[in-house]
Amino acid sequence: MVVKHGELERALDVVDRLARTHHHVWFACDGVYSMYGDFLPAGFLHDLLAVAPNVRLFVDDAHGMSWAGDHGRGHLLSRFPLGDRVVLVTSLAKAFATGGGVVVVQDRRLLETARLVGGPFSFSGPLRPGDLGASIASARIHLSPELAPLQATLRDRVAQANALCRTLAIPLVIENEAPIFFIALGRVEAVFLLAERLRDQGFHVNVSGFPAVPASRGGLRIAINAIHSAAQVDALFHAIAEHLPSVLAAVGVTRDEVAEQFEGVLPSFLRAARPPAPAVQQLPERRASPADALAVETHASIDQLDAGLWDALVGDLSYIDAGSMRAAERVFHGEHARREHRWSFRYVLVRRGDEVVAAAPFTTLLMKDDTFMSAAVSAALERERVADPYLFTSRAVVMGNMASEGEHMFLAPGPGRAAALIALAEAGVAEMKARHCSTLVLRDLADDPELVRVLTGQGFVPVPLLERYLVPLAWRGEAAFIAALPSHRQRRHVRAIHEHSPLFEVEVWDSRSAASDDELGRMYALYRRMAAKNLRINIFPLPPKLLRAQLESGSWEFVLLRPGAAVRRSRGPPRPAGREYRALYCGVDYDDFRAAKINPYRQLLWQLVRRAGRLGCERLHLGMGAGLEKTRFGATASPALALVRADDAFAATRLQEFVTRTALRSAGRS
Repeated sequence: MVVKHGELERALDVVDRLARTHHHVWFACDGVYSMYGDFLPAGFLHDLLAVAPNVRLFVDDAHGMSWAGDHGRGHLLSRFPLGDRVVLVTSLAKAFATGGGVVVVQDRRLLETARLVGGPFSFSGPLRPGDLGASIASARIHLSPELAPLQATLRDRVAQANALCRTLAIPLVIENEAPIFFIALGRVEAVFLLAERLRDQGFHVNVSGFPAVPASRGGLRIAINAIHSAAQVDALFHAIAEHLPSVLAAVGVTRDEVAEQFEGVLPSFLRAARPPAPAVQQLPERRASPADALAVETHASIDQLDAGLWDALVGDLSYIDAGSMRAAERVFHGEHARREHRWSFRYVLVRRGDEVVAAAPFTTLLMKDDTFMSAAVSAALERERVADPYLFTSRAVVMGNMASEGEHMFLAPGPGRAAALIALAEAGVAEMKARHCSTLVLRDLADDPELVRVLTGQGFVPVPLLERYLVPLAWRGEAAFIAALPSHRQRRHVRAIHEHSPLFEVEVWDSRSAASDDELGRMYALYRRMAAKNLRINIFPLPPKLLRAQLESGSWEFVLLRPGAAVRRSRGPPRPAGREYRALYCGVDYDDFRAAKINPYRQLLWQLVRRAGRLGCERLHLGMGAGLEKTRFGATASPALALVRADDAFAATRLQEFVTRTALRSAGRS
């Protein structure tokens, strides 16, 4: 079980609960946290061991080695005793300056047990002779009088650096005695820009960004040692202070915004050690000329917007026209009985003067944390969710919603495109914070290098999605379409499916159709059957009432296939939108079909091609997945990305722990 770094005070309650039901409870922690240089107080560690006699400590003091404690024994042992219930591990590859590792315990039986039965869990090798010789030489230095003056020099440099950060108003995450300093910058764009400017002046520093830290909590990680002179330390921190205001201004963030991003990163008992932000002179914020200034306009309902304007901007996009969004608002509302169907909406328009240069809908909803992970991970999680349906779920703000697929954003071309995109993303971030979420997902973007570059600079991380499939249409009838397919195999395949068309009765429903509840219920059951098999994009099932709301919206039509005049067997609800025809989801009943000869899914794809062509549409969007079947109809694949900003990586850490645990169980069974 993982305890969030910023909420370590919860660890006592967690350990107490586990100690009541387990033979042994191990609490694993860093002696010195590698990123910020903070550490757990000795009193906290004593309290942990006092919870119960079956509680043990496992401490990794790799970053506390050599610079702290008598003879460099490490930061932990300089302030906490090595008792029978404490296991200390440390590295010789950092301040010890050689290689290898060390395990220190008082309980010899425990050490012997680990040596005898721990082999399968060990993935290391013996030290090379050169490393062994270097380790012996380093150990002699540690045991000699030479070490203490070096430690004293380093303490002076640490005190000097802390004082400089206070004096120069450098946003240090925490001030402590460790020689590790994390300069909070937030956006990765600011991190790299400041690192580049420092490099140009001869200072080489470590950049910290995703996945080492959340994407919006990047910074510079500076480690100093006794070799650095006082003049060098002074020059480095003065250079940081010199460039910091202009770097933040260049990426469009303020110190207050950076401080907000780092709230809660430390446990409550360490926040007092965080240096106060001094009142400093800041550079004035960059302001665009009135002609270039962007204004952001937001609305909580589609009915607050001019539907004609909205449809002109995004009506050809992914099921987010006014009618579709009105149907979604009708079904997904705050009073819904199920948590996963309580959505809230935010419609964003970005204007430059009277012109709209960007637009998109954002939806706050409950999302499965494994939505974009592999089908194998989702399958394992779904087995766990039988007992707890909301395991590994969290609220997120999503561009579009979970009843849409494809591009969800209008972005006007031109030189101001990047600025409009940033304004749109910042509106999403504002909604994320207002809704007390920690994740913002910009879904289904094209793999556009410029967009990806701009958004990664804003703290977003690209996540590959399944490819999307699109059939270009210049419809001149079925025969002409088949003849235009590029390969003989494709032409033969589609021609055979076309020859089976008379075996199916095709019916199209729209808002004028009188659909009974029983008929829609049957359609919904087929959708659920198909959705249960598709875990590659793992979302909560859409509710049954959505079908009727979509049908009555005027934006959708349903294409139904029946074997002759018998009970319907295959159905799929697409929607026409001007030049675009989009299929979102489908349900297929293979019962009583000899799939080897008459495949209802293939017939459904063919009927969608025919329907889109007869409506005069220029493109048929067939969505993600089933690429082999779709490419046979001339569909081309295009990559899609989700750009994700996660201001808190704790959920991902817990999910990774589950994945690791599941993999170990599978390995054990095999």
